[in-house]
Amino acid sequence: MGNWLGKIFGTARALICRWRTVVLLSLLGGGVSLFGLGGARWWIFDLCNHFQAQYFGFQVLCLLGLFVLRRFRWALLPAVFLILPCWNLAPYYLPHKDAPLLSRPLRVLSFNVLLTNTRYADTLHWVQQTHPDIAFFPEVTHSWELGLDPLKTTMPHSIIYADTHNFGFALFSKYPIVEHVLVPSRFHGITMVQVTLDVDGRQVLFFGMHPPSPLSADLSEARDDAFKELAKQLHGETRPVIVVGDFNATPWSHAIEPLHKAGLRDSMLGRGLSATWRRNFPLVAIPIDQILLRGPIGTEARWTGPDLGSDHWPVVGDLRW
Repeated sequence: MGNWLGKIFGTARALICRWRTVVLLSLLGGGVSLFGLGGARWWIFDLCNHFQAQYFGFQVLCLLGLFVLRRFRWALLPAVFLILPCWNLAPYYLPHKDAPLLSRPLRVLSFNVLLTNTRYADTLHWVQQTHPDIAFFPEVTHSWELGLDPLKTTMPHSIIYADTHNFGFALFSKYPIVEHVLVPSRFHGITMVQVTLDVDGRQVLFFGMHPPSPLSADLSEARDDAFKELAKQLHGETRPVIVVGDFNATPWSHAIEPLHKAGLRDSMLGRGLSATWRRNFPLVAIPIDQILLRGPIGTEARWTGPDLGSDHWPVVGDLRW
């Protein structure tokens, strides 16, 4: 009899300890997600904004755990903490009305090749199989310049700025480049390239971006300055605008706010969220490679490419206007 009662009390204590642990974990996870609301005040808080999908999954697990343990009142805690990630994620899964899709598709591609990556042939083969009209590659070194050179066969118009650091780039286009401007970073290399393209007699403004990673206060400020400069360039612009690249920021970062205010919209809206950095590690995978649009231009299709040896995955979009 004593052994039987001891087992019951032991099980009860374990369950109590377990539900309290779940509540504590929910509080910790929710607190981290709320820190992101102060991202405009401190760059470290802004880092907390990037993991909305992880916050959602974590709080769902906490909610289910408390239901299993029959702690229904405490289950309200993760339910409350689910509000913020649900709010941030919902636009990517709810129906999204886009611009009229009348012209033939314009396929754009962006892939941060990673300067230490050596899978030149695999990347070249995949890009050639994808048949982009415009392709932008951050972190291009002299070796990558040679590896990507055959793309000039199908995309003869190009701007290449090879670098030994990670601010080099290459841009290839099937359409003539009317003019271009290189915008340098205050630290090193090029943050942004602004290109005017002649697409079947219509001018399109194209931006390829790769601002610094927000690994310090100074680098975070330099990244934010790049987005502010882009928003400034769009003031009064009436042409269709396409912005692609490795943003080193997710759509929920406070750094992206100037782009939203400038009228740029995410091509992922209504098409589901797709992580592009560390995609093979779901606990930290985030969507920092983006395709943004402004004006009478919409998204017909958008997808994420395969693993080509970089810490980033390519993104491809079929656009129309």
